[in-house]
Amino acid sequence: MQDVSVGIDVAESRRGLDLVALDGDRRIVAARSHLAVVDAAQLVHELEPSMVCIDSPSQWSTSGSSREAERELRTVGINAYRTPAQDRAGPFHDWMRAGFTIYEAIGHDYPRYRGGDVMGTAAEYFPHASAVVLAGRIGPLKDKLAFRRHVLEDHGVATTSLRTQDQVDAALGALTGLIALAGGSSWVGDADEGALLLPCLKPTVRYLRVEGTPLVAGGAGKTSVRSRSQSSLTTMARQTCACGCGAVVRRTFLPGHDAKLRSQLLRKARTGASAQAELKRRNWLL
Repeated sequence: MQDVSVGIDVAESRRGLDLVALDGDRRIVAARSHLAVVDAAQLVHELEPSMVCIDSPSQWSTSGSSREAERELRTVGINAYRTPAQDRAGPFHDWMRAGFTIYEAIGHDYPRYRGGDVMGTAAEYFPHASAVVLAGRIGPLKDKLAFRRHVLEDHGVATTSLRTQDQVDAALGALTGLIALAGGSSWVGDADEGALLLPCLKPTVRYLRVEGTPLVAGGAGKTSVRSRSQSSLTTMARQTCACGCGAVVRRTFLPGHDAKLRSQLLRKARTGASAQAELKRRNWLL
């Protein structure tokens, strides 16, 4: 049976939640929008995923005006909304409160991820961070949606059925989960305060923004990701080693790192379908 990973994009209660599920071959098996918490929890129950990734902190800060996870992200050039202590939270943080409720709603079956094995957990992810580490760079400031669509497409997820940025962000969560299930993840933060999952091994470089101007194709107002400058696409694809170590490379891997990743995936493949799917995607199956 293939692993299924669910990503949930969180907004304040009146907007509802967006949920996307991917199977081990990175195909979309569910995509829903504007869900109430109870409906999202029911859909998770029906899908029985191997893990759930939620675009929200799992709790308030216990270490000041932000959490350790957010401070660690800033050291590698990724900015995130600060999660305050509970007594400092205001109306802006209602979306975080909505996130807490979905953690609670599925917590019996999917306890909050605190590091270690991701199987059967609900883990925090951040769409911007996932997109950046998968692309190896920070995308154009004014082209966020197209950039994230390209990241998904570049990692085997078809995006034509994803209608909104919220669905795209939920799909990034599901992809983050699949990569984690295959053994290609790390996390930042604190096990007690909140562990934030990243779809790469521990970042060791500072990510930089690379601007690119998308071209309009296919009719007025329609942006084609594939029509952007080839130099921008090449920069995105080759920026860092595909094993997740964070090293800047000209090709896909640093010397020897492809063998290291293949070895890790072969070990994981004995117990998980996601690792088998990743081996198949890279044509590494014997």
